[in-house]
Amino acid sequence: MVLALFRQPAITGELHTLEHGPFTLVVAPSFGGRIVSFRKAGRDILRPATAEAISAARAYDFAGFPLMPYSGPLFGPGFSFEGHDYALDRTVREEPTATHGDAWVGSFQVKDKSASRLQLQYEHDPAPGTFPFRWRGRLGFALSDEGLRISLAVTSRDHRLMPAGIGYHPYFPKPPGTRLRFDSVAMWPADAPEAVEQGCGPLVPGLDFTAGADVSEIVVDRLYDGWDQQAELTYPDGFRTRITADGALDKLQLYSAWHYPYVCVEPVSNANDGFNRMARGVASHGVRVLEPGASIAGSMLIDGGPA
Repeated sequence: MVLALFRQPAITGELHTLEHGPFTLVVAPSFGGRIVSFRKAGRDILRPATAEAISAARAYDFAGFPLMPYSGPLFGPGFSFEGHDYALDRTVREEPTATHGDAWVGSFQVKDKSASRLQLQYEHDPAPGTFPFRWRGRLGFALSDEGLRISLAVTSRDHRLMPAGIGYHPYFPKPPGTRLRFDSVAMWPADAPEAVEQGCGPLVPGLDFTAGADVSEIVVDRLYDGWDQQAELTYPDGFRTRITADGALDKLQLYSAWHYPYVCVEPVSNANDGFNRMARGVASHGVRVLEPGASIAGSMLIDGGPA
């Protein structure tokens, strides 16, 4: 089967800037509701998009993006649900299969805006090769003395049961000596077609961040379970970035590679290829099955400052 390429926006579109105290946030609603930059007193808490990335609308070169109506990749050309098989096109050319849902390469509408808050909405109606259920996504950004709160919700607009998940994919700077700490009790196997039959297992030696570890020296692309919804990055100069989550965001995807000067610490609700894992009876897949009109929701808070 030859998978087509999902039609992502060709341009980034209008940028919206929010401010509160020392915080400044720039968002691109028309390009998947992406964060362009997030700064505190001029310091980049998230990896900022370059002028070239903005001009070329490069999907993976921004500061962060939402994951709706599921997080992570599918391991094959589609998924099964309630006895039906659905084929999905590739989302972006960089990935071999559908990844992270439709919204991150779609266009959000601005529903409400103030100096420090922005509320976006995404309406999904199925088209060939896209997610086969109708749903509405809400994505909110709010700056306060606490930092940046990102809220996410997916609501079913379909007449049938609908599988769903959410998440957020931020990029944090990772200079040499950056340490990461979070508590978890289990982790999922590395992504692969055969992994769809596998559930989470114990923490792997060397990939346990309970006591904190130098993440700049570790190559990892794994999903952690039993996360307590708190994580902290500590930088060589003593600056700390704190990440907390609530609601359905009770799993944590971690991505760090040698050749990338950033680390992705991603609160999510479902295991990668969670729809197919659910269909195969794998425990703890995290997928929510929504009745018509029901929602899945969660939020994350990002803040930073001296230790």
